[in-house]
Amino acid sequence: MLQEHLPIITGKSTYIDDINPKNVAYLHVVRSPIARGIIKSISKPQHALLTLTWDDVKAYMPARLFPDLARTSQVARMPVLADGRVNFVGQPVLAFVVEDRYETEDVAEEVSIDYEELKPIVDVEESLKEEPIHPGLRSNISIDQLLEGGDLSLKNKADVVVRRKIKQHRIVSNPMEPKGIICWWDNDVLNVYVSTQAPFGVRNDLREVLGIPPEKIRVYSPPNVGGGFGNKSGGYPEYVLAAIASLKLGRPIKWIETGSEMLVNTQSLGRGEVSDMKLYATKDGEILGIEGIVIANIGAYDYGLNFFTSLFVARLSNGPYKLKFASIRAMSVFTNTPPMGFYRGAGRPEAALIHETLVEDLAEELGMDPVEIRRKNLVDDNGYLTPLGTRLDPAGYHEVLDKAEKYYRKAKEVYKDKGVSLVVFTEIVRTSPGEGARVEIKNGKIYFSLGLGPHGQAYSSTFKKLASQTLGIDENTIEVVTGSTETVKEGIGSFGSRAGTIGGSAVIAAAKELLKKLGKDSLNGEDLIKYEGVSAEVFYKADDIFAPGAHVAVVDLDKETGFTKVIDYYAVDDVGKVLNKEEIEGQIIGGILQGASQVIIEAMRYDERGIPLCASIADCGVPTSLEAPLKITQEYVEYPSQLLSGSRGVGEAGTTGALPAVFIAFEKAAKKKFNITPIDPWIVV
Repeated sequence: MLQEHLPIITGKSTYIDDINPKNVAYLHVVRSPIARGIIKSISKPQHALLTLTWDDVKAYMPARLFPDLARTSQVARMPVLADGRVNFVGQPVLAFVVEDRYETEDVAEEVSIDYEELKPIVDVEESLKEEPIHPGLRSNISIDQLLEGGDLSLKNKADVVVRRKIKQHRIVSNPMEPKGIICWWDNDVLNVYVSTQAPFGVRNDLREVLGIPPEKIRVYSPPNVGGGFGNKSGGYPEYVLAAIASLKLGRPIKWIETGSEMLVNTQSLGRGEVSDMKLYATKDGEILGIEGIVIANIGAYDYGLNFFTSLFVARLSNGPYKLKFASIRAMSVFTNTPPMGFYRGAGRPEAALIHETLVEDLAEELGMDPVEIRRKNLVDDNGYLTPLGTRLDPAGYHEVLDKAEKYYRKAKEVYKDKGVSLVVFTEIVRTSPGEGARVEIKNGKIYFSLGLGPHGQAYSSTFKKLASQTLGIDENTIEVVTGSTETVKEGIGSFGSRAGTIGGSAVIAAAKELLKKLGKDSLNGEDLIKYEGVSAEVFYKADDIFAPGAHVAVVDLDKETGFTKVIDYYAVDDVGKVLNKEEIEGQIIGGILQGASQVIIEAMRYDERGIPLCASIADCGVPTSLEAPLKITQEYVEYPSQLLSGSRGVGEAGTTGALPAVFIAFEKAAKKKFNITPIDPWIVV
């Protein structure tokens, strides 16, 4: 067991709700009960310390459209509090502050809001044909881009074309700990404690909405963050409201999200894409290119980077194959559902499902072995530039396939009456633009500080190990500080499978800079006294890298009930360099569970009025031990990346591989094709 896990498993760690400053007051948000409508009137509560509506706030959450997209897109930013209209169930309409958190529900009953309900649009394909949900827009399309590259004339030389349309239901991120914030003003400086993956992301969003300089916002993460899965990557309306309330009341304000709020809140939901794609190939199995459309349900508003989802999925649909052309229309579309967030994988699993079902269909169409057709088209280990300009760096593409093939062949022999699949993918590791780290010798120890925020990855153990190896000094002399905007000048965050890899590289770079500053090759105990106060800081820059993997799934299907079970699973992943074996194992197994459950059980559904049909976490299909894969075997390939750490992130590898692996194995067990996730029992039998 890793040392930093001890306080967590013994219940002694500190989470955001464990922090209770003196004189704290509590924020409560009143949310829309309808999916679309006009606010006719609002009656404020009588027993609140402070009440906020749109007229008190008049601010919108950031939508970080790239300049070239902004010129051609329709943008609808989300108001911090509803600006006269509501567009999804759960949208914040009014906020108030009370002395005691147990007063909130009683005071909420004093609020009366009159709505004129309008017809909502909850299906993304229907939204393309319906009237705009936002007045002033021409349609419900925010982003509409045609991505093309390569030799498009090869399309006419194809001997065979396979086509697959897949609709992925939205699913809820469901971290064990919901979001939460405590903030207070000290003179003109805003201090923020927040459960987050990215303190600098929270600071940037608050800076933009509140219009105050970044140096006047200090963001800290509590000692432990109980999961994120992308749900805690930036700012939220509640954070803005807490900051405004603290300024007006001159005291600390606390807001802790409830489990039911999380189900309907902004960026709690991921997936939700519809893809309709064709794969072109020759009769001997050479894949020529891909063509089609990816439509992303970004929800009611452009929020953060959610608009980019369709383009991201489209660009990754190439997979790890030597495609020669691509022509994909990417559309991000508004609906009357919560603004889309980034659920673990955030485009990677969706793209893998697209390219792996197409390749599998092609193998069946040509009567070729599914392993051999993948090997024939797999990129070389020295990398590849895809038709849409994505550069796959050198990695162990063929080694992961070779290892997985052995397990696949054996599984086919052992499980003759089950569904068995093999998939290959390459997961983008979002190491760009880099990460910051600072090192300082003080009080007889060496302190490394990073701005990224861990949420279950044991970064401290990993970074101590790398620092120790670089400095040539015992790990016990090293301390790691994470999750603060005050310890480093610049940081990015923990998401996109990046933090262990790029954070570790930043630690190594900072350690090297310290040695250079001291003119030494290594440090000893005496140096920790001699060089008291000496420090160094770096921002280690990097481009994105990729981490290939090959996964095998075995599915047992009860053909009378339509219920299925993953009875065996094998994952081989190129991790670049093993930094922390225990954490690699935990990350991949956890990801596999989430990818498999999207196929088998998970979905957030809505009725015709846009009302969520999930009243609790259990209703959304969160898997238990009964739904989890019975057996998971892991193997690693170490093809070092070009980063200082040599590693390749694996935080999303399990999810990226498991979604297509379990989906295809399910199809083979059922002996029929499916076009939706999850695959509900009633569509199987």
